[in-house]
Order: sequence, then C-alpha cells, then structure tokens
Amino acid sequence: MRALSALTLAVVLASASCTPASHQAASNDAHLTRAIPVGPIQHVVLVTVDGLMPDAYLHPEAHGLQVPTLRWLVAHGAASDGALSVFPSVTYPSHTSMITGVFPGTHGITCNRTFDPLEDDQGGWRWYAEDIKRDPIWKVAETAGYQAALVEWPVSVGAKVTWLVPEYWRARNDNDRKLLRAMSTPGLLESVAAEHPDFWSRYSPSELKDDALADIATHILSKARPNLLQLHLVQVDEAQHHFGVWSPEAVAAIEGDDRQLSRIFQLLDSSGLSRDTSVIVASDHGFMNAQTMVRPGVLLREAGLVTLNPTGRVSDWKATMVVNSGQAYVYVRDPADAVTHEAVKRIFQVKTADPASGIGRVYDAAEIRTLGGDPDAFLAIEASPGYQMGGGYGGAYVATAVYHATHGYDPHRPEMRASLLMYGPNVAHGAIAGARLVDIAPTIAAWLGLALPNVDGKPLEVTPAR
Repeated sequence: MRALSALTLAVVLASASCTPASHQAASNDAHLTRAIPVGPIQHVVLVTVDGLMPDAYLHPEAHGLQVPTLRWLVAHGAASDGALSVFPSVTYPSHTSMITGVFPGTHGITCNRTFDPLEDDQGGWRWYAEDIKRDPIWKVAETAGYQAALVEWPVSVGAKVTWLVPEYWRARNDNDRKLLRAMSTPGLLESVAAEHPDFWSRYSPSELKDDALADIATHILSKARPNLLQLHLVQVDEAQHHFGVWSPEAVAAIEGDDRQLSRIFQLLDSSGLSRDTSVIVASDHGFMNAQTMVRPGVLLREAGLVTLNPTGRVSDWKATMVVNSGQAYVYVRDPADAVTHEAVKRIFQVKTADPASGIGRVYDAAEIRTLGGDPDAFLAIEASPGYQMGGGYGGAYVATAVYHATHGYDPHRPEMRASLLMYGPNVAHGAIAGARLVDIAPTIAAWLGLALPNVDGKPLEVTPAR
C-alpha cells in the first residue's frame, strides 16, 4: 500500500497553519485565462468515493481496513460522523445535489435512470448536464472566469468546463471508449495515456479502474491547476454491490481508493498547491446488505395497469415505475384518473401490511415533496431491510437478487449516511456536525468567493477539536 510519507504529511500539515501565498497562474497553456478567487483558497478538489460509508474512517480497525490517508484526514482535518444524503439515496441525484446545493426535486435529476414507461431508452441514465435545472458549481465557477475540471462526474456529458472527462456508457465495449474520447476535452485522454503507458487497459467502460481516474485527475492538477476539480471514484460502490458490505472485495476497493487519495495529496504537496487548496472527500450514500429482490412492477401488470405485448415489452400503461434499488417511484399517467390512483394505493397498502412482502413503507406525494424528491411522482415505495427492488413487469414478483448489497433507501436511515471529510488551510481540525450533501456546493462557493443564491444548503461549519 502506498501511504502518505512522513515528510509529505509534515509539509501538508505545516502548510495548513501558514497564510496562503498569493495565487500564481501556473498553466502552461497561454490561451487559457484565469480569474483570481477572492480569499485565501485558490483551488478546491472534491473527490467522491461512491458508496463509502463513514465507518470506513470512523472505525477502520473494526473492519480490518488499512486506510492511512482516511485516518490522517480524521486526525488532522474535519470529519462528519455521517452526512444526510438525498431521496432517493442513489448516485446521480446525490452527486447533483452536492454541486447545486438543492434537493433532487429542484435540480431535476430525481433518479439514476430516465423516465421511460415504454422502455424505449435502452436502459438510459441521466447522463446529460443540460438536464440539470439549477446551475451547478462548475458552471458558476466557469462563468466567473475560473477553470473547472470534471472527471467521471455523474450528469456531466456536455458540461461547459475547461477540462472534461464525463461518465458515460452504452455498449460497454471499445466503441464506448471511442465515444468518451470524442466527448472529452480534445487531447486530454491521449496526454494521460502518454504519461501512463498502461492507461487504456485500466480506462475501459467495461471495467473502469479508479487508479485510471486518478491518473486523469492528477494529470489535470499538475498541468493545469484548475480552481475546481471534481473526481468521482467508482470501485467501492461496485464491490459492495456485487460482494456485500465489508466483504474482502469491498475492503480491497476502499484501501485502493485510500491510495488514490494519497496520490492526490502527494501531488498537491509536491506542486506547491497545498498552501492554497482545500479538499473535500465525500460519498453519495451508504449501503445495506439485501439478499432478496422483489419486483413491484409485476403487481402493476397483474392489476391490469401495465400491458405487455407478445414479446414482453410494455405496449400501454396507466401506472409505471422508476426503480432506485432500495426505493421506487410510482407514476400515474392521467392525473385525473381517480380509479387508477385508488388501485395503486390499495396495491401497496396491502403489501406494507405483509411483513414478508419486501415493501416496508409507502410515501405519498406530500411526503415526497417534503423529502425533496420527485414532485411528479404519485407515490414512492421503500423496500424493507434485507430486500431490494428490481425493475420490469413480466415474470414473478420475487426474483433472484441482482446485488448482494445496495442503497436508495430513505436517507434518514443510519445505513444510508454518506461520508464527508475536509482538509485545507481554512479548515479547522474537528467535527462537521449536522452535515448534508446539499451543503457542499455552498461551502465551495464560499471558499472561492462565488455567489450561489437560493439554495437549500449552507456552508459547512467545523466544531474545532479540543
């Protein structure tokens, strides 16, 4: 394992107590202009470790974790014992709330997947930045003349930033890689590959490695020094889904991402950026083991509210669903269709009364709006602990589980709490109390002297350690 060296730790820690030096433009690209942020912080790095649970840094010894970088951040930076995610607690709504400061019902990315009642979108996700209804912090930064960089960030295809490598897949073969090169900043991936000869073997949509994503991020940091860099690491989430919470595979993935964080801190140190850079390490949600899958769409089909053609495709619908693993939204096609409204409510009321149904709770439209969820949904249903939800309308209600563990449940469940750590010259050592993911964008805006009005979040505050 590559840990932070004692020298690196000493230099970074010492820099935290110094007055940051005035910003010096460091890009070798003469055609790029750079605005000077207001205040001591010139750069912000936001790294999300998808699915990382707070216990990984609060109690690493309980899980046999070797995570020196996370331990060091707790010892010298600010740490939350669990930040409130969003409803539903899945990747795309959560990440978009982090960088807009508002809940999903306001920014519009209410699910990972698209609303697709007739299943025409070939399993499409909410990949496109143009669908975000509120300005993300990267747009605010670029509009102010700063440079922003996005690496594997959800909902970033088409984002107007200086440096872009979006998250996207379709066929999960080499054609996806060609498409990603076409959508990314011209020449960027090729430059990374020239620096890391084995890069393409690790940067493949069919088996994406976090060290390849860290290759991109550290390349951008060292060559361009953007004011804002957002990096999304994906392997912890994948390992927990496929092998379970605290499985050997999940532990290995967490330790691997600890090494990628170490690389970033070492780069900040060696380049001199650490004196005026603050770092946020966050996750988007927690995780729960869930060994049994139920498919609520089958209930809609059995009630005659979804019609399938002879090939099993949806040909008509009165009610439909978008499944978010631990949760699902239910939509009614005709808002005036009182008969369908009552039929849908009755279906799920019956199921919640049965402890063996796998459906534990129903949220009405008012509750969904209070939680910041999709204002267009008629109901939301949550899986019981130990259960997950699957999509589709044909076949049986109980099916083979897709994952060993998952998320998407109510963000107020302790298991769904997200990780959040901060470090920088302006960050006191201590605790981040009452943190929410919607507070991240206002915090970044405050650090960089940017205006981010009319948001649900507020700048994070640290209670200094005694």
